[in-house]
Amino acid sequence: MHLSAFDSFLQDLRYTVRTLRRDRVFTSVAVLILALGIGANIAVFSVVNTILLRPLPFPNPEQLAWIAPPETKCGFSCETYSADAYEEFRAQNHSFQDVTGFFAFSTSDNYRLTGRGEPLPATGITIAGNFFQVLGIQPSLGRLFTVEETRKNSRPVVLLTSAFWKRRLAADPAIVGKAIDLNGQPTTVIGVLPKSFDFGAVFSPGTKVDLYVPAILDDMRNWGNILTLLGRLKPGVNMTQAQAEAQVLAPQLYFNTKYPESKGRYQLIPKSLKEHVSGKLRRSLIVLWSAVGMILLIVCVNLSNLLLARAVTRSKELAVRSALGAGRMRLMGQLLTESFVLSGTGAVVGLGLAYAITSFLAHQGSIALPLLSNVRVDGAALAWTLLVSTAVAVLFGVVPGLKMAQGNLHESLKDTGQRMSEGSKHERTRAVLVISEVSLACVLLVSAGLLLRSFLRVLDVDLGFQPAMAAALKVDYDDGDSAEKRSVIFQQVLRRIQAIPGIEAAGMVDYLPLGQNRSWGAPRVKGKTYRPGELPSPLVYVVTPGYLRAMGMRLRGRDFSWEDSPTGEKVIIFNETVARALWPGEDAVGQIAVANGKDRRVIGVIADVHQSNVEGEPGWQVYFPATQESPTGAELVVRTKLPPTSLATTLISTLRELNPNQPASEFQPIQRIVDRAVSPRRFFMLLVGFFAVLGLTLAALGVYGVISYSVTRRTQEIGIRMALGATHGRVQFDVLKHTLSLALLGIAFGTIASVAVAKGIASLLFGTQPTDAVTFAGMILLLSAVALIAGYLPARRASHIEPMIALRSN
Repeated sequence: MHLSAFDSFLQDLRYTVRTLRRDRVFTSVAVLILALGIGANIAVFSVVNTILLRPLPFPNPEQLAWIAPPETKCGFSCETYSADAYEEFRAQNHSFQDVTGFFAFSTSDNYRLTGRGEPLPATGITIAGNFFQVLGIQPSLGRLFTVEETRKNSRPVVLLTSAFWKRRLAADPAIVGKAIDLNGQPTTVIGVLPKSFDFGAVFSPGTKVDLYVPAILDDMRNWGNILTLLGRLKPGVNMTQAQAEAQVLAPQLYFNTKYPESKGRYQLIPKSLKEHVSGKLRRSLIVLWSAVGMILLIVCVNLSNLLLARAVTRSKELAVRSALGAGRMRLMGQLLTESFVLSGTGAVVGLGLAYAITSFLAHQGSIALPLLSNVRVDGAALAWTLLVSTAVAVLFGVVPGLKMAQGNLHESLKDTGQRMSEGSKHERTRAVLVISEVSLACVLLVSAGLLLRSFLRVLDVDLGFQPAMAAALKVDYDDGDSAEKRSVIFQQVLRRIQAIPGIEAAGMVDYLPLGQNRSWGAPRVKGKTYRPGELPSPLVYVVTPGYLRAMGMRLRGRDFSWEDSPTGEKVIIFNETVARALWPGEDAVGQIAVANGKDRRVIGVIADVHQSNVEGEPGWQVYFPATQESPTGAELVVRTKLPPTSLATTLISTLRELNPNQPASEFQPIQRIVDRAVSPRRFFMLLVGFFAVLGLTLAALGVYGVISYSVTRRTQEIGIRMALGATHGRVQFDVLKHTLSLALLGIAFGTIASVAVAKGIASLLFGTQPTDAVTFAGMILLLSAVALIAGYLPARRASHIEPMIALRSN
């Protein structure tokens, strides 16, 4: 019995291959449609699986916790902890095996590698000595940091990433124990981390980290809140228990007594590290997955229509096989075998397409999505491919199979002659399928339209600065923490830079907008008292004269000048939000504020700048002059008349004339920073938009197929009408009216579904209502226009039917 069934299957398979080989046009179109649908599904599944479903790439990742206060608007300083708080929480808690952390304010290219040709930039992260032990990461060469190497005055040591080791040190297998020159200091390499570990992918999407140095906590105790904390739960302890204990411990930590002004402001809230990394993207990824699922449904509907159209030419064949003794189940088996062969072939091609897409995405460092560099077609994706291809084969094969196998197949011998059609039932089925196809395309178009409108609203946000024609470069300098020496160095650098042809303005800042940031204590009006916590902590920037102009910021009052000396009157610049809050209804310029423990005169007010993100509120921002406060680094910002990248070589050469140790840091356009900040929204918008265009194209093909088939079936009727006097225009009008009726029915059902879907994605929208009339009206007009275009060719063909030829064809 089993052998007989297997033999029947082999016969059906061989017959299917011969049949599909004969009809190569149909086979090629079907496989292409399937490859696009299945390939897109595999690629999106790989993204969703990597970011949302797959565990983080650490041993026992479910035990890892992200420890932070609730989200705030005052930057990393409000989301981090002091060295004292870290040590006390680590010692006092009973929920975690261990707690670790890393310095939250590291910037790109913050290290300089010398002694191996020209100075080379490197990005380093300062980490607690037990960081890799808590994560469960072991080096591929050498060892991890020891306790002694995290103490004050210990010898400098470093761990290298695999990529940096290969790129800059020629993958020297004997590098462990050797010293390299980092920032002018011999530093011993103690190990090389495995290739699989990517700090940026998990903790700072898109950041390429080169090396790690141990945090010397004794040197960092007076730096304020600087550490981001992580922990690994003890076996048997859940996150709820850890959260309850953290709430009890937080008010007791030493930093609340050492810094009494912070008392009650900070909390310790552990949550799953996976939730921290991927939680914000969950809704977006589900929307993306749903969109590609709709594409798969449209593919199934389209192929069902193709198979029904093909049934016209095959009904006589099936009738003959039935007459020779083939039962309905055998016929259904044959038809489903064809569906599975088509689906399997499409899946194989789709796998290749998905592999190319995921490989491309994995190398897109400009997209700030966590774990994107780990996206790949893995075993889970292969299992998903098998599931999807099987489901697709059943979905698009069962309706045509039932239609072709049911009823009196012997009557098909009478119905499938050259002058006859399959009857109205098949046509009604195909019309229903097209209406479904248009409805699904409608939902995709509305979703894509809303996301596009939101993205355009994001691009229209007044950033408070002008990114076009501006670029930044990290500057290496050594001021010995002397304000006087720093002022001389910065003046000399800016004077030389401004002399370069094409430079309109130049200045320096320690943190660029839309990147890392920090906050200090809130400024206040001199002589006025405030309740604890009444004033929010502002984001703080230390800048030189010329920076505001180089960034294209709008200033009322005056800019800093080199005459604002360390011994002169202390000055400050606020943004509009601070000025309005401290002096409502008054002009802040000229007022005296207390900031960072000193009286300062407000010399200017700038328009609010989006410093943390594009979509949120700007919040409080304070600017100090680099001549009076110490910056944490220096980013040179220039505004040019020329394409910024064309000046990179000249700028590096000029800086090296002043400082031979200046590394060849990346010269990045400010626009690239803005683009990176909005890259997640652009990523999801482009993908959903692509799926909407693909769905629209498939729907148009479906409409064309049904109308074209309808015209073919009605050739005799149209010929008779034209013989009785019907004009070409009237025939075209009737065909287009039928086309539009199908489209409008699909649009009507699709609009109802789109309203529900739009409300479901409301949280992803920015400045756009889920019921946005422009989006819905545009969708209706676009679908109607595409349907009419798809129906025009069959309508034109119908109007050119020769009556006599049509009558003779009967």
